[in-house]
Amino acid sequence: MERALLAIQKIEALANSTGSGSKEGRGDEAAKLEHLFLAKATATVYLNLLDIILNATLPLANEMEYWQSLLDSSSWRLLYILQTSPYRLFSLTRSVALTTKEHIDSLIATNEESERANHILQLIKYFPTFLNNHLISQPVSFPLAIHYEINHHRKQLQRIREYQAECLGLLAEQGLNLDPEHLEDSITPSESSSSIVSASGACNDIVQAQAFVQEQISKTVCLMERVLDKASKDTRHLTDPQQHKVSPKKATRSLTMLGNLQGISNINNDEILTHLKNLITVHIPRYVEETESQARQFQRPSWLTRIWIPALIGYFGLKYGIQYISDHRADLDEMLEEAWDTAKRFVTDWVWEPSVRIMNIIRHTDDQGSLQMLGNESLKSDIASLERMVLAFGKDNYHLGPDELEGLSKAVHNGDISVIMRAYENELKTPLKGAVTGHLVQTLLIQIQKTKVDVEVAMAALDKLLKANELNFAFLAVGPSLLLLWAVSAQAKRSWRRIAGKNLGVVSIQMRNSLRQVERLLNLASTDGDSHAKVPERPKVVKKISQDSEYDDLLSTASSPAMTPSSDQTAEPLNNSLSVLPSTMTSEKLDKIRAKKGKVPYKTQGLILCEVHLLRTFAARLTRNEGLRDKVLEDLREIEESSLTVHQRLRTAKRMYRTYGFLGLHN
Repeated sequence: MERALLAIQKIEALANSTGSGSKEGRGDEAAKLEHLFLAKATATVYLNLLDIILNATLPLANEMEYWQSLLDSSSWRLLYILQTSPYRLFSLTRSVALTTKEHIDSLIATNEESERANHILQLIKYFPTFLNNHLISQPVSFPLAIHYEINHHRKQLQRIREYQAECLGLLAEQGLNLDPEHLEDSITPSESSSSIVSASGACNDIVQAQAFVQEQISKTVCLMERVLDKASKDTRHLTDPQQHKVSPKKATRSLTMLGNLQGISNINNDEILTHLKNLITVHIPRYVEETESQARQFQRPSWLTRIWIPALIGYFGLKYGIQYISDHRADLDEMLEEAWDTAKRFVTDWVWEPSVRIMNIIRHTDDQGSLQMLGNESLKSDIASLERMVLAFGKDNYHLGPDELEGLSKAVHNGDISVIMRAYENELKTPLKGAVTGHLVQTLLIQIQKTKVDVEVAMAALDKLLKANELNFAFLAVGPSLLLLWAVSAQAKRSWRRIAGKNLGVVSIQMRNSLRQVERLLNLASTDGDSHAKVPERPKVVKKISQDSEYDDLLSTASSPAMTPSSDQTAEPLNNSLSVLPSTMTSEKLDKIRAKKGKVPYKTQGLILCEVHLLRTFAARLTRNEGLRDKVLEDLREIEESSLTVHQRLRTAKRMYRTYGFLGLHN
């Protein structure tokens, strides 16, 4: 906006420096450049104005959401009462002090002492009645009054936002339109095939195109001035209790009729520059100041009012916390050391070492952590000892030969010691003789050695079983620790996302609320025949396109002819903005005409643009994976497109519900 103002000032300075006499001598190229500059400057001011109005609705939506949260939650209302209690007590004390001062001044002004005493007695006598009537027996309770105050603030902000949406919809629908298709339709087609006639026809087309652009610039500048002047006055009247209030319907009706731009003559280039400079320096800043000043009255309490309770609690909590830490410094240090040691040992003993052991088991390098209960050499030595004992017994008692001893050795290896068992049975027949000769004791010792070997064989089999399942045991040992770490990390990550507000759940709730409001607006604006309505075809005119066809239907019913304002009248377009409209014209008729064509009222279109702008801010927090954000933005462009019918835009909203799972699927 500042760059456009600087460019306009430079152009004015150059025009003034060249003088008025040189304007006639300027060539066609200079005139074309000046025409292009005016079109670009008008488009810049127009787009910046739309952006200003659109961005001004975002704080209002946030404030309305704040007041709505207070209405929905009793705990938040209680906090609001506590936050504003100092201001309420101050206002009450000030009111009581002023009232007391007035009574004291009236007593001092009383000349006679008897009248003064009588007046004091009357005040004392009627004080209980006054207290009962004004403080105790109030028709409205304090919680209900707080509820009314919150609801009043929200409704006032809603009125301002709806009025801004009306301005936005009117400017977006009836504003600057330099669409190439419309520009082509504004040019008279040449039907001759002669080259000379074709050249003259091309020149005529250029002249008609310039006239079309000049008409669009003039109407857009006039419309912006009308809307801004009317909005600056109506915004103040909508919320100011000291002035005569204008009902929202009446303000909207008069604002809607400003869109009639018929009968507005083209403005020359110098006047356009003047109007644009006035828009940048006067109208737009005044509109922004009026809107912000009126909305500021109904905003949430100040930052200091909302922060003093948490600050007070934080101050005392920090004070007692520091005192407790200083008094129990040693205990806290010991507690922290134990906590750190516990966490360190947990990670080392139950996570790191078992994980390393699993790797060693897989690589067959785990010798220290093996589950084997006995060594391989122990079983071999016991079997060899048993074999020697049996062979020695057979050689000494049965005088066995080498072949027989070899067979006995194989039998011992297979676990067969039947020779020893038969000798043991024979010795039991004469136990005293066997005990004296020592054969009975020898057979008993051999059987004990055999039992030891059998136990070791069983333990060896158990060792093989443990060795085969060693990896499973290792995973069972480290599994609970890893599961606990995963649960803690997942919960911490989820909590961080919830605090940061970047998770998809928060965005989906906000987008669902805004999309629901858009669908509600479209449903309210739809008509019975809207489902079968088609997009109206663009008329093929010969000379120019009329953007005010709905006003043509209204003007056709009027008996008074349209007035064509002069150049003096165009300097103040707001004063004669309704001069061309008969008294029978109403915004309701205009809305009906727009509804027949499948269009929504200006107010509804503006509110849809505001909600779509909110949806765009929410969609900026979506991921770009698989083109999700781009698809959402493409659907939002279809919803805000005013050339589509209400039914088509509703189908786009339903498609968003079906396509995007985070918005919730229809059953």
